Amino acid sequence: MAGDVDYMLRVVIPDMQSYFVFYKKLIHAVPLKNVTSRFAMEKIKSITALPVPPIAVD
Repeated sequence: MAGDVDYMLRVVIPDMQSYFVFYKKLIHAVPLKNVTSRFAMEKIKSITALPVPPIAVD
């Protein structure tokens, strides 16, 4: 990553109330300058691995 992002967390929670609890615990536990959140409204793809074909060795 480059730019103004130092860390990225992927947090899976059941609802927004649970996110709020997580967020409050996070900002009280770690001195953070800025927190930005993005939310997925639905699951489009659940697999992140890319298929890599085998390499033939002669």
